[in-house]
Amino acid sequence: MNKFKVPAMIFGIVFVISAAALFFYVKTDLSEKDGLEVAAPAWVTENGSSGKMPVSGKVARSGNAITPNQKSKTKPETTTDKNGTLQDKNNTAAANKTAQSPVEKAVDKIKKNIITEVFLDNLAQYIADNYHPAGTLPYKTEQGFSSASFKGINMHFGLNLRGLMPNAENLVKARKSIWSYLFTPGNLNNRTRSETGQLLDLIEEKGILAERQFVERGNTSTHELTRKQRAEMFLTSSIPLKHVAAVFKTVADNPDLLQALDSYGKAERRVDSANGLFQLDLDNSRKTKSESARNKATHSGKILKDAITIREKIKTGITQKIKSYCAGACDKPDDTFYIAQWVFRRVQTDEQKLKTIASGSKILESIAAQMIKRAEAIEKSM
Repeated sequence: MNKFKVPAMIFGIVFVISAAALFFYVKTDLSEKDGLEVAAPAWVTENGSSGKMPVSGKVARSGNAITPNQKSKTKPETTTDKNGTLQDKNNTAAANKTAQSPVEKAVDKIKKNIITEVFLDNLAQYIADNYHPAGTLPYKTEQGFSSASFKGINMHFGLNLRGLMPNAENLVKARKSIWSYLFTPGNLNNRTRSETGQLLDLIEEKGILAERQFVERGNTSTHELTRKQRAEMFLTSSIPLKHVAAVFKTVADNPDLLQALDSYGKAERRVDSANGLFQLDLDNSRKTKSESARNKATHSGKILKDAITIREKIKTGITQKIKSYCAGACDKPDDTFYIAQWVFRRVQTDEQKLKTIASGSKILESIAAQMIKRAEAIEKSM
């Protein structure tokens, strides 16, 4: 071990002297050249290039290069630029969002309206499709007629809104939103005035494009509608409108009908309750096969039968009374009670909504009158 002591001591002394000399040289050299200018590479511009950040024109002293203070002094320069870059990106994104395409603008316009052009087009198609000229399949009638009805339209658009665009989470809320909008004072009148002309134009357009299968001397052939048939399409389509208008007016003008409809609802619920009890007693009599169980089921059946009889009497009374008030206008199609019940479910005892129903009656009469005028104009152009 002694033979290694002398070389190790010599090596240690040399190492310490060399380190001290190196430290003194570096310190002296940097102190004389504080603020040394550095030329940036050629691919870096004054404001940066290709996404690169600008280079500072000076090199900091090596003694301060790793201190926290120096970090705080050099950070704002790059942070400002980064913030500027982020701001540019945000401004670009905002500009892109503001500058909507024509399609996006059209979609936004549709979303703001419950009754859209798509709905009007579908409604016009429904009206045109339900016109059946004389001698066409599947009915082969001697006179042209319209099979459109209030119930048919309600079912057609009830499960698939077909262009109605309410802001709602589900179909039930969507329907509620639609009727809430239409029952708001003024909305129904405003929308009708602004869109009836467009609807009639669309119906006429659908009539021009329509084709029907005609049966002539036992042979079937497909033809477009003649001008006379297109005029007839408007005339026959006005009849269901006048029918619904008459029922609306009758219900709105006679509060006792609403009371009768309320009684019908109670009778209907009583039938449901009696039927449930009868089904339980009937099932029990089949299982036990006892005399008392059979007698109980027979008694429950009689209660159910009486409940049904009362319900149907109320329904018949309401239907007959509406038809007596309508003086023939409510006879066909045979959905008078359906319309009255539909009105009651939405109006109940709300007088304001009842006024909207009365207003709706006048609107439907007006549309029917305009349909007749359109038919006359088509006939004159022949």
